[in-house]
Amino acid sequence: MWREKGFFKSISPAVFLFILTACVGVTYAQKPILTDEFDSFLVTKQTKIGEVIGKIELIFPNPKKITWSLIPPVPGADPRHYLKEGQLDATKIVEIDPNTGELRLKAHPTQYPTHYYAQVRATNEDGFMDEVLIIIALEEKPKKENALDIFTQRIETGPIRFWATKSVDPQKIKHAAKVANALLSKDRKGPGLISKYLRQKNVAMTIFKTFEERNTAISFYMYIDSLGYQTQDLEDEEIIPDYFRLGGPRNLRRDASVEEITHLIHRGGIMEAYPGVQKRLEIATQKAIKRNFYRPQDGLPADSYPDEYLAGGLYIYYGVRSHRSYNGLPLTPENLKKIDPELYDIISFLFPSREEFFKEMGWTKNK
Repeated sequence: MWREKGFFKSISPAVFLFILTACVGVTYAQKPILTDEFDSFLVTKQTKIGEVIGKIELIFPNPKKITWSLIPPVPGADPRHYLKEGQLDATKIVEIDPNTGELRLKAHPTQYPTHYYAQVRATNEDGFMDEVLIIIALEEKPKKENALDIFTQRIETGPIRFWATKSVDPQKIKHAAKVANALLSKDRKGPGLISKYLRQKNVAMTIFKTFEERNTAISFYMYIDSLGYQTQDLEDEEIIPDYFRLGGPRNLRRDASVEEITHLIHRGGIMEAYPGVQKRLEIATQKAIKRNFYRPQDGLPADSYPDEYLAGGLYIYYGVRSHRSYNGLPLTPENLKKIDPELYDIISFLFPSREEFFKEMGWTKNK
């Protein structure tokens, strides 16, 4: 059986209790929290009717009785818009145990290969939360030797590999690689510790044309751990080369390449290279949550809060959040130093300044 959990990381009950008390100021009582992305499970022609193909789990422990149910896909019903017109209904082929969250095959898919979609709902007395369920139907289980076949475009920039599918725009791959090179420029000119650990961990950015294409990389996700790589996903449509150069204009979609590459650098290098800085970031994140400067979205695992806070701070540091404000202060690089001097200090220690970043990217004010 294979399963992909969208951005899932576990957390202990003790840590969860601390976070609830310290961050939100409430007692341990709330609706169930599921991933805000998706769960994917594999079904093949060999899967037997009645077989358990997987289990849905909560992001945070919850002591109250949970009731599980499946909801047919409704286009646009999920916040990330994974559910779209024309998708096959997963409730036709799988069912969920209302008490355990286990998924069982109740009917064989009518075609292979294809994807089936639904929403999983977890409910307790405090409320409910939904997540997207994807059932991936293949004739047979993918083979390990074919795990990387989907990535036909491959380049390297320093310690980071960039693997992309055939349908990804080559210029966008080059842009993402250039962003990584620019973000690592301060480390490269200094002790190089971050780059050292990125190399040791065999990090790679995987780029797909769309979310749907990402779902076709089943053999890759099945075997990635055994292949010894640490990866982060990105999509062609999320790479907007002009976004940072133009200062984050409202009429232009946000460029996610900086955020996702920052996550890869953070998880793959910074945490190992600078454990003391990581601890400072964790404390700064908790303080930011307490004063409502940073609000994690439902479904984000608590150990990912610092990742998102660091990446969000970098967007401010590079001047693309100036149209937003906090307590009357526009989120400019200068005001970040006032709003959260600790975060500002961490970012300026790890990454190049906006001017240095622009120079590395080959940008000027007029180009």
